[in-house]
Amino acid sequence: MAALIAGLNSPPIRRLKRSWELVNQRLQQTFDSVERTLDSGRSFQNYKEELKRVHPPCVPFLGVYLTTLTFIQDGSPDVLKDTNLINFAKRTKVAEVMREIKTFQSKTYNLTPVPQIQQLIDVSLSGLTKSADDFWEQSLRREPREKV
Repeated sequence: MAALIAGLNSPPIRRLKRSWELVNQRLQQTFDSVERTLDSGRSFQNYKEELKRVHPPCVPFLGVYLTTLTFIQDGSPDVLKDTNLINFAKRTKVAEVMREIKTFQSKTYNLTPVPQIQQLIDVSLSGLTKSADDFWEQSLRREPREKV
């Protein structure tokens, strides 16, 4: 989900005003909802609330957890101030994050391979040889800059 949002919000795509106007209103509302869910404000609070309603198995967006772990690491000392004691509160916070990640791995996936989907993914990935400049040029061909 996060990768799709990032891709659709990239400058070559976001600038396509006329193309965005052609997107079905229902799809636009779904996109807006997903964007709100993945909003990084308040430490991904909307996303974390949504995750609480999910039943495993699930593949959560690890970027949220990496951000949280970074804040814990950088924002908490390893030892308590003016003592030489280990900061167990810091270790407890890290353990809570790790425990939450593990809950999403508590049940196995029951996936059935679908050859058509695998082929679509393979074809899509094989075309990812373009650079950011290539995408920008393609965007300009799709919708040239408007003269002011």
